[in-house]
Amino acid sequence: MSTEILLQGEVRLNKLKREGFCRVEPLTPWLLSAFLFIAPQALTAQATGASSHWMEQGATAMRQGNATEAEKDFHQALLAAPHSADAYLGLGMAQLKEGKLDDAERSLARASELKPTILSAHMFRGIALFQMNSLDKAIVELKEEIKLQPKSSEALTWLGIIELQTGKPGDASTAFDQAGALLPGDQTILYYQVRAHTLAAQESFRALDKIDPDSWFVHRAQAEIYSEGNQPDKAIEEYEAAIKRNPDEADLYEALGDEEQKTSHLLEANNAYQSELKLHPGDAIALFNLGKIQVETGDPQQGVDYLKQAVEAHAMPAPTFFYLGLGLSKLGRNEEAATWLERTLTNSPSSFILQSDYYELVRVYQKLGRKADSEQALAKLKELKSQIAPANKQ
Repeated sequence: MSTEILLQGEVRLNKLKREGFCRVEPLTPWLLSAFLFIAPQALTAQATGASSHWMEQGATAMRQGNATEAEKDFHQALLAAPHSADAYLGLGMAQLKEGKLDDAERSLARASELKPTILSAHMFRGIALFQMNSLDKAIVELKEEIKLQPKSSEALTWLGIIELQTGKPGDASTAFDQAGALLPGDQTILYYQVRAHTLAAQESFRALDKIDPDSWFVHRAQAEIYSEGNQPDKAIEEYEAAIKRNPDEADLYEALGDEEQKTSHLLEANNAYQSELKLHPGDAIALFNLGKIQVETGDPQQGVDYLKQAVEAHAMPAPTFFYLGLGLSKLGRNEEAATWLERTLTNSPSSFILQSDYYELVRVYQKLGRKADSEQALAKLKELKSQIAPANKQ
């Protein structure tokens, strides 16, 4: 099992190395968008007279995607104002877009030299160095940019990309997480977050496996990987192996019980939760699961007893209240059942619990002769189903 997981990690790492990022095309959107913000800044104190004219020309050429013409314009701006940091910035960006990496790197370095606080020069110099495969120097430049612009999602994203390329997925994860906090929902950043965290997890797993490939930590980690991959049978094997090596870890039995439920092995799940309860008496999750299993397929009275203990132990209210109401209904204690089912509705139930609760309320109200309440619950149930059907089609 250990070898299989490691091989999967190696395949992904090799794929990352093969793909690389040393291409100019993906830079274009950021180069242009950044320049649109920088151009007004470039037409300020240093850009006067003839220099101002050529700066405007260069900015226009960049907006039109004509980097070659923009480079000429910025050269003219420098002839008029040889010490203009903004002109060197524009020149460096045009050269970078053209793929003239050495020239771009020198121009951008000069911009920072003339004006240490100028924005974006360090970032684009870092990108140029990255394209030149000078990764460590590129990281230094990106970090300098972030000092000037700590909320630059572009600089943080590029820093993460370069750190990934240097085999530092943990550091990359930090950069991508910061960028993601600035731009929630950005798909590019989300993709790289997933990639970095996955590679960091694989790196940690390899270190764990190297220490002791048969430790309970390794088996637990493998079980969690299989569980996330919707392979409960393999997850069960790994949790059982972990338990053999550490039979006193209560959480292992809980996780095993969850996987057994996925495969409808309810007797095995029941046994796992019982073992958890012995190690951790009064555990709310174990009590809930034992009660749920008994109410659904075993002894409803025993299930109700477990669920009442779960309520006292502060288990999740909505599902606990629902299964307690369901158990009481099966025992014919409909007044009590109605009370708990009604309490379920006021505790933010999931969609599944909400539908199940209204369905059971319809039946309980009918048994109690509460016709109006039964009809109202039925109408709510139909409304929920009509809302969910279109979503399922989508």
